[in-house]
Amino acid sequence: MISLMWQRTAAVALVALGACSTARSAETTDQPDAAPIVVRAEPAATIVRPHAVTASGVVEARTTVDVAFQVPGKVVAVGPDDGDVVRQGQLLAELDPTDYRLAVDQSAALAEHAAAERDRYRPLLAAGSVALNDLERMESAARQSAAAAALARKRLSDTRLLSPISGVVASRAVEPGETVGSGQSAFTLVDLDVVKVRVGVPEADVDMLRNGQPATVRLPALPESTFTGRVSSVGVSADPTTRTYAVEISVPNAGHRLKAGMVAEATVEASRPTTAITVPATAVVRDAAGATLLYLLDRSASRVHGRRVTLGTTRGETVEIASGLAAGDLVVVAGQHRVREGSLVTTSGAAAVESAP
Repeated sequence: MISLMWQRTAAVALVALGACSTARSAETTDQPDAAPIVVRAEPAATIVRPHAVTASGVVEARTTVDVAFQVPGKVVAVGPDDGDVVRQGQLLAELDPTDYRLAVDQSAALAEHAAAERDRYRPLLAAGSVALNDLERMESAARQSAAAAALARKRLSDTRLLSPISGVVASRAVEPGETVGSGQSAFTLVDLDVVKVRVGVPEADVDMLRNGQPATVRLPALPESTFTGRVSSVGVSADPTTRTYAVEISVPNAGHRLKAGMVAEATVEASRPTTAITVPATAVVRDAAGATLLYLLDRSASRVHGRRVTLGTTRGETVEIASGLAAGDLVVVAGQHRVREGSLVTTSGAAAVESAP
């Protein structure tokens, strides 16, 4: 009996609970939406602009020369130091010339004697007093002695090391008192009046580059400066590791602010135009995860929906959208900071958006 009464009581409770749940559901369904938020939307624009190829690389000197003595000896004088500017033909260093000067005197005396012997026997050939072969040997000895004298004079002049170019001393490897060998590097000179910015360009972009195209160069070391140059060389063989092609950009560098080894980023205006989708830069917001986001208007439902996008280049007050947006999509450009996913909105002019609470 008690069990039957308990079952009836539980059944009545379940019926009552279901009725309450139905009533709350009906109440929620009948509850009106919040007031629509005033926004302004514009279609994403399409522009055609020159295609720009951007790549990173390193600044290199236009010319780099390792200068060495051609003869061995003891260094007795050194001129410029690291960072000094030198002119073509300027004396860089000098070896002790004593041994080489004595060699010049000795070879000159031998050459003079050989020439005198030849000249003394020449008249005797016509009289038959000397054989032709003997005179020819004297002629050969005189020529060899003259050549040895000329070589000795050259070796003496090689004790003076002269700059082959006008440029800057990148490094000096000799000091007075040192004994150097023939061919041992003494100075490294660089020409920085014009520098080369060597960058690696991907395969997809290299075909759009040509010699003479203008380029803009920026450097992290000189963040407030921009340098201009032109493409001077486009590689024809890819690097086997990076699969990029070497492109050189010549940049005038009269003040020598660009130094060899600096990291640089170059942007080259390519030969073919490209199409880009742009929106006002102010339309871009960030979601809770920090990703870039645009709100798109669904005009039929009067609601907005967020869409993550990838940004491209910013140009003035607009920004290019690299991916995530199609031309003509309605983008919320005012009121976007007050909406969230699925918000009910109404569209109006800019003045109404600005004055909305």
